[in-house]
Amino acid sequence: MIQLIYGNKFDEGFCLETCQQQNANFDCRDQIPYTFIIPFNYPFETIPQVFIILDLISVDVKTDFRIQIQDVTISNFSLLVVCLTGWASCVRIKWYAIDDQRFQIINAFNTINLTEMTYQHKNKNVNTEIGLITLISHNFDEINFKLQIIEITSENVTVSLTKVPEDFLQQVQVGFQIILGPKEVFQNFLFLDSTNDYSKLIEEKQNAWFISPFTGMGYPYTDAVRLDKQYQFQGNSLYQYSLATWWSAFTPCSHSHGFLSQVLTTKFYSLNLYQFEVKQKSQLGSTTSISVHFLENNQILNTTGEFYVTLEKDLTDIRIDINVVCPLGKWIESNFEKCLDCPIQKLYKQNYKCSNTLKELVFKIQYSKQAQAYSELLINISENLCDMKQILYNQKLEEIIMFSINLTDI
Repeated sequence: MIQLIYGNKFDEGFCLETCQQQNANFDCRDQIPYTFIIPFNYPFETIPQVFIILDLISVDVKTDFRIQIQDVTISNFSLLVVCLTGWASCVRIKWYAIDDQRFQIINAFNTINLTEMTYQHKNKNVNTEIGLITLISHNFDEINFKLQIIEITSENVTVSLTKVPEDFLQQVQVGFQIILGPKEVFQNFLFLDSTNDYSKLIEEKQNAWFISPFTGMGYPYTDAVRLDKQYQFQGNSLYQYSLATWWSAFTPCSHSHGFLSQVLTTKFYSLNLYQFEVKQKSQLGSTTSISVHFLENNQILNTTGEFYVTLEKDLTDIRIDINVVCPLGKWIESNFEKCLDCPIQKLYKQNYKCSNTLKELVFKIQYSKQAQAYSELLINISENLCDMKQILYNQKLEEIIMFSINLTDI
C-alpha cells in the first residue's frame, strides 16, 4: 500500500521493544512499569484509533502481565507495560492505526473479574452480525478462559468471559479491544480453538490487513505460555500462516484470523429534502416560540436546549413540522438544505417579516433516505434560533446542517 506523506488513513507496524531479544533493557517483573513511544510511519490528519494484536507470547505462568495504549496523537502513541507478578521475557506486538470513523475501536484494558459486560459504541450503523475481540493482556494462571461477543446492537456490544473450571476463585484480569465496523470490513474470518500447532495457507488480499487476534487461553502442565505467529510468503500472493510453540507444550488457545478491509465502499448519506411547504398563520396556535414535531414517532421538542434524536433504520420517509411564533418587530430567516450532493438548487432560502397578519409560520418538511440506516440528528432550540444537523460516521465524523431558522430584529 502506498502511504501518504501527510493525511495518513491506515498504518501498521511492530513493537519489538517488549522483547528481550531486541531490547536487553526490557525485564518485565517486580511491578516495574515500562512506557514505549511508538511513532507512526507518517502523520495522520486527525487522531486515529489504534488496536494491537499479540504476535508472540513468552510469559511465565502465574504472571499478571498488563498493557495499555495511552496518549494517541497524530504522530505516535504510547504503550504502558507492567508485570505485577511473575515474569515476561517477550510479548511481540503488532499495532494498527485507523483514521476512519466507520470503524469503532472500544478499549477494555486490564478488566478485573469479567463475566459479562456491555460497552457503548458511537456509530449506530456498525454491522451487528460480526465484530472482533483482540486479547492483549491477562494474568496467566491455571484457568481456561474464552472471550466472546454475544450481542451487537445499534448502541452497545456485549462481551462475556467463560472459564473452566467455573469455580476458579482467583482474580482474573483480561485486557482486550473490540473492533466494530460495516459488514464489508470483515472478510474470510475463521474462529478457532486449537490444542496443537496450527497452519493455514492464506491468499493475500489487496487493500486489507491480515489479522490474527487471540480470544482465549488454556493452561497445560508447563512452566510458561509460548506462542509464536509466523508468516512465510510462498509466491503468487500466497503465504503460510502458522501458530506454534517452542521448548514447551502447546498452550491451548482460542484465536481467529481473516482480513480487515481498508478501502470501504460503505458510505452513509444525509437525508434528502424532497417536500417543502410553508404555511403563514394570522392567529397564534402555539404556546411556545419554537417547536419541532417528528410526526413518525410523535416526538415533540418545544423547550430550549440541545436534543439528540435517532430515527429507526426502517423509516423511509421522515415528516417534520416546525412551528415558529413570529413577534412584531422581527424577521424570520430560514435556510433549508435540499441535499448534500445536489448539483443545483441546494438551498431553500426565504425571509419573512412578522406583522399583524403574520403571527406564526409552520414549516412542513419531508425527508427521504438514500439507504437504509439509522439517522442521528442533533437539534438546537433557543429563544431566537432553531437548527438541525445530521451526524454521519464516514471516513470523517461529519455534522451536516439540515436547516436553520433565525429570528432577528427588523
